[in-house]
Amino acid sequence: MSDAAQNELRARARELLEAGRVDAVLGYAEGTIAGRTTPVLARKPDEADKLVLNRQCVNNLTVYLNRPEIKKIGKMAIVAKPADIKAIFVLIQENQVAPDSVEIIGVTTVPECSVLPQRTHKELLDYLVKNVLPTELDADDLAEVAKLDAMTPDQRWAYWQEQYAKCIRCYACRQVCPLCYCARCIVEKNRPQWVETSPHERGNLAWNITRAFHLAGRCVGCGECERACPMGIPLMKLNRKLAREVRDSFHGYVAGYACEGDPVLAGYRPDDPNDFFE
Repeated sequence: MSDAAQNELRARARELLEAGRVDAVLGYAEGTIAGRTTPVLARKPDEADKLVLNRQCVNNLTVYLNRPEIKKIGKMAIVAKPADIKAIFVLIQENQVAPDSVEIIGVTTVPECSVLPQRTHKELLDYLVKNVLPTELDADDLAEVAKLDAMTPDQRWAYWQEQYAKCIRCYACRQVCPLCYCARCIVEKNRPQWVETSPHERGNLAWNITRAFHLAGRCVGCGECERACPMGIPLMKLNRKLAREVRDSFHGYVAGYACEGDPVLAGYRPDDPNDFFE
């Protein structure tokens, strides 16, 4: 852990609270278990000293931004890693978070902890693209997708059947995802019953495929779903497969690289590909 980075984070949070620029700062604090962190809200300047910045700061805190109890507090500053910042931009694009309702305190935790320069949303995105984020999907991740592509359809079907058979339908993947924000999830709708709720082959396949398609063109690759899965299902493989297909089919679009305009699947362009009609 870098003490200098942590002190800079606390100073930034204290400054925002003292100046009245935000009503609270959402960040990380030491957890009740050694080596773990927990989300924390700092609402007074002296509470900024609770904030920590280390490699255990793994949760994507943007999952809280869309919650009514958080929104009613007022303007929020949030400690956000690069993937988390991308999630914020998607939430702004989808009109779930107002741009002027959130102040981003950008941080990195790999390989060293640091606090990013203070910028407007657009300037911060430009800085990330230039200095932190790759301009394409990660090559190692796409290599894993290529391995699946190399399988025959029967082999892929068997692979996913084996993976999804592990699912216990705990919905941890949904709960940690900042882009699963529906007030009522499709699995909770039973008139009609869109997705069977029991953890068996048919229901598990329907749930996992439905969720992956709901994230197509939206997933920012934070990996929280896979990290939270108690059964070790490689959920990000399918998410990355869909992200690659969206990128290749829609003019290089990758989710989280814009903080204005419509998401790719929420708009229409005359030159969008239409070969799927054939």
